[in-house]
Order: sequence, then structure tokens, then C-alpha cells
Amino acid sequence: MPTLDYLINERRQLRLRFLQPGHAPRHGATRVSEVVARPLTEAPHTLADLSADTPFENGTLFLVTLDTPRPTPAHVRTLDHLIRLLDRRKAAGLVIGTPGHDLSTLPDATLAAANRLELPLLATSAEATAWAHVNEDLRLRRAQFAERQVAHLDGLLNRLPARLADPTAVRRIADWLSVALDAEVLVTSARRGVLAAAPDSAPAALAHAVITGAHGAQGALSGAMHTRIVSISPGAPGTPGFPDGDDEARLAIASHAPFDSAATALIQHAAKLLGLCDQARREHQARTQTPRAVRHAAFQLLMRGETVLAQVVYTGAAQALLDTDTARVFVVDTGPQEREATLSWCERALAEQAIVSPCPGKPKHILILDPVRESDRVETVLKEMIAAREGHLMGQSRPHPLAETAVGYLEALTAVGDAAGTPHRIRLGGSKAKFAPLLPRRAARAWAAALMSPLLDDFPGRGDERKLLLETLPTALSFKHTEAAGGLGVHRNTVTQRLNRAGKILSLDLRGSANDRILTLLALDILALPHPEPDADTPALPHPHPDPDPDTAAPSRPPTFAALMAAAAEDGGPTAWAEERLRPVRADQRDLVETLCVWLENNLSTRETARALGLSEATVRNHTRDAAGLLGMDFSTKMVGITDTDVVTVADIALALHVLLGRPALVQPPRP
Repeated sequence: MPTLDYLINERRQLRLRFLQPGHAPRHGATRVSEVVARPLTEAPHTLADLSADTPFENGTLFLVTLDTPRPTPAHVRTLDHLIRLLDRRKAAGLVIGTPGHDLSTLPDATLAAANRLELPLLATSAEATAWAHVNEDLRLRRAQFAERQVAHLDGLLNRLPARLADPTAVRRIADWLSVALDAEVLVTSARRGVLAAAPDSAPAALAHAVITGAHGAQGALSGAMHTRIVSISPGAPGTPGFPDGDDEARLAIASHAPFDSAATALIQHAAKLLGLCDQARREHQARTQTPRAVRHAAFQLLMRGETVLAQVVYTGAAQALLDTDTARVFVVDTGPQEREATLSWCERALAEQAIVSPCPGKPKHILILDPVRESDRVETVLKEMIAAREGHLMGQSRPHPLAETAVGYLEALTAVGDAAGTPHRIRLGGSKAKFAPLLPRRAARAWAAALMSPLLDDFPGRGDERKLLLETLPTALSFKHTEAAGGLGVHRNTVTQRLNRAGKILSLDLRGSANDRILTLLALDILALPHPEPDADTPALPHPHPDPDPDTAAPSRPPTFAALMAAAAEDGGPTAWAEERLRPVRADQRDLVETLCVWLENNLSTRETARALGLSEATVRNHTRDAAGLLGMDFSTKMVGITDTDVVTVADIALALHVLLGRPALVQPPRP
């Protein structure tokens, strides 16, 4: 929209200026829609012809011409009357023209009256011909302004997401606003920090303005920056119904060019839309995150066999879901697509029929616990969903007692890893991925407890240190130190120090001996399994470390590793398991089995393995990486906990090779 500044700066032939210099910053942005020119003697009569309640068109600038180079007392009286009339008509301003002459100042009383009424006074020495086409130019500029406004609003509406709670909506609007205004755009929250920034340099450019709340021109390395800061939080902080009243969200914009009326209007529209998106996002989180946290807590309790506690936690109308003897577990892998959309769909479609929870350790997995009922509706709904969503996979467990949810999860997790090779991308679990569950439970637990007793029962240090070591061992023994450090959130040197400390306590070489690493991982896997029931050698309540009681006490002398393996081999289960586990690598033409055996026999050293096989180190790395992938090692796992029973580690690969081929030759570590 054209303004007084536009007429002064862009239409130089009009020789227009403010009579009072202080009016430029106050009234320069005043919009001008048309210019009405009259001789001063006729101007009051022109206004008097209009109805008293009829204003000019919004933005009318009134131009009066004097027939003398300076106003006479009669002119001054007429001007005073005209100023009052123009104020009532809401005019954009009054221009006093003295063609060919510069107007000398008006009387102080006249200037004071205009100031009091906030009517800008301007002067011009241009001839009347200079104003001949000004209205045509103003109409053209107004049309261009309207077109630009329409284009901006259309672009803004096109960024309106299908769901206001879409987590990408704020970023998309900020990106577009940055391009539309050629400006730095930052959306921040008092508690949540930066919500969106465009370009990436915006936080640094706008940091001072956001902290101080300053508007206007701010200093910057590249020159003066014009800033605007607008609250996008609906309502007022601290008022009833205002979510997170102390978490005000704000839109900050910085540009080298001043913001005209079009830009200001666009900023206001964008702020309203951003506010709606932010409010919808927070309301969506309030509706979904709390119930989701309850479901997650219940699922985790079931994974540990704490069925009673899970029923206590999972209160509400769906509590009857846990009033069941058996259940089955589904694991949905959303693949490259965002998990949130599928998770929300499952929560709605399976409400009060199944427990749906995001997997905390795997960002693409969704866990569903289905109580076994007469109806198969949960299975039917999930199969239809997998068929409709390309790229999704699903693994399904067999029915298990509710206390053995962890076993069902293991089956479903193993199955989803193989689901891509099936026609419908769905696979039923049942074959065990890990070795520990195949061993006689009481004997295995006694062996594992004896191996780990220096750390679990006879620990020489503080309780906090034991907790740290137990949290470190599964991850540190399963991955390289750099990867383990990333998963544990510590420095790799810290991982090394903890391994050295744990090895010293256990009298094991956990860094240099593959034998000791494998047996320690096996012991941790065994201790993560449910306790054996009093009357049967079957899983029951899980527990992370042994806490024997009179009913479940192990034999006084624990078996050796060789005796444990011999007892397990009596029914042929380990051999069948090993053949199934190694089938993918045995079918590979590169003799990956031999590479794995030599790699394990050389304590996982790539260099020594390459030397023994006469291959390059790069080839050995490729072979071991490909073999691990074929065998189901989960390199995306960031942390392995002591209660995890699903993660296939190097120990499972080594144990399968040992059972089938006798390589590597695993032996019981001697005790000092």
C-alpha cells in the first residue's frame, strides 16, 4: 500500500516534505489511497458539502494551494478550521502547496492543533501539473499491493497442514515466511527452546532481540536489522485454559529492509497460524502423551513379568485387557515412514482392544499386546493395515502366558526381522533367535550366577558402581567401544575403564579374550530370563540378577560350561537351533562361516583374521559385517540393557558356531 514515505521518497517531482521533521518516523507509514486537491478558499466548502458522518475514503490526502507564498491571517483561520474538519473525516494528512515557493512555517498555534489531533502537515512547492497523474499511480500501486497480499495469503494458506498438530507445520511456515520476506525467521518457546529457524543462522542473528524483546532497528555484522517480535501463544500466560501458561511462544523476524504494511500484515497472519499450530500440537500431546506413557509403563512391567503391577498402572475402562491368562505380541516396523502416523492410527483403531506402545529402544517399532480372546479382530485390523501401508512389516508371536510377555516380544521381534522376505510382509514367530532360552533353566541360572557372583554377590565396591558396570557390560561387550560409548552417552575411554574394572572383579579378560566376552554375554542373557518356576523348568517371573529363594535354589555346585552344554544337547534342541541360525551364512558363496570362525578364534581382531585367511582387512570387515546382518545382529541398537532378551549379539553367533562346528572352542574360565 502506498504511504506518505512513498510519495516523499519515490515521487520526487512532488517536492513533498513534512512541515515538522519529527513527523517523519511517526507518520511516514500512513497509507495514502487518493489525493484530493482544492484551492484553500474552496476546501472548507468541499468538506461542508459532505455529510458530517461520512469520512473520506480510507487514506485520503488533502492538498490545498495558496495563491500567495506565505499564509495570510485569513488563510491561517481557514487552515485551523480545515484541520478540525480533516480530523473528523480521518484524512491521511494535509498538504499545503505554494507552487514555485517554499512555504515558511505556520503559526505555532496551527502546528500545535495539528499535533494534538495527530494530523500530519506537509508542504510542497511543486506546480499543479506535477500532481496530475498521482491518483493513477496510487491506484496502480494499490492494485499491485492487493495482488501481492493475495499471493502471500495464498502461499501462507498452502502451508496450512492437513493436521494442525503436524510436527513439521511450524518449520514449513517459518521456511516460507523467510523466503516471502527475505528475512531471518525464528520461532521460540520459553521452555522448549527453538521450535523452528529459517535459515539455520536465524538463532544467532535474532538472539539479542529475542532475549531483550527489542523491536525496530538492531545492530548486526552486516548492517542495521529491522526486527519484529510477535507472541504466537493464544490467550495470555497464566489465564485459565491457557496451556503451559509460562511457556509463551514467539515469532521473531529480522530483515535488512524495513517492514511495510504488507509485510506487517503478513507477519500478523503468519503469527496467528503459527499459534494455532502450536496450540494444536500441545493439545495433541496432552491428549496422547499421558495415556501413551501409561500404556508404555504397563507394557514394560509386563515385559518383566510384573502382571499385578501392570494391572494397577493400567487403570481405566481398558483395564480388563489385562484380565487374561494368555496374550500375544505384535511388532510393527514402520520402515522409512514416520512412526507417529501409524502409532496414532493403531491407538485409535485398537482402543480398548489391545495395548499399543511405541518401542523405546527402536524408533521405527510399535508394540501391540493382544489379549487372546475368541475374536481375532486385532490380528485382522493389523493385517489390513500392513497391506495398506507399503514399507511396513509385522512380526507376530504365538500365544504365551501374560507373565511371559518378554518371550512373546522376542518371538515377534525375530519374526519382524524376517518379514520382508514374505509375500504379505507378515511373519509368525516361534523360532528362537537367542541361545540362552534353550538351556536347562535352573542349571543355566546356577552357572551364570556363579560366573557373575563377584559382581552380583561379592561386589567389593559401592552399589552405584555395580549398577554402572551392569548397565555398561551388555552394550560394551556387544559393540565396538565407539558405538557402545554413543549408546551409553559416555566417552569411549569411560567404556574401556569400566570394562577393565568389571574384568578385574570377575577375573576375566573382557577386552582381549573373545571366549570371556562370549561367556559373559551368555551369562547376562541367562540372568535376564524369567526365574524358573518351582515345579517346572519353564519361564516365570523375570529378574535382572539372581535372588534365589528356598523354592528355586540352584544346586550347591553349579555346573561347568561343558556340563551345561552337554545337558542342553541331550534333546537335540541346540543343534537344530544352530543349524537354523547359521542357515543364511552357510548358503553364502563367500564362505562367511570360515571367516566368522577365524575372526572369533582371533579375539575379534580384523588384522589377525586377515593375516590368517590371506585376505585384506577390508574384505574381512565386509564379510563380518554382512554375516552379522544376515544373522540378525541389530547394529541400530543404541543401548542394550541387562533385562533385554531380544538383541542378537556376537555371543549368539559364536555359540551357534560352537554347537555346530566346535569352533571357537569355548571353555570355562578358570577361577583364581
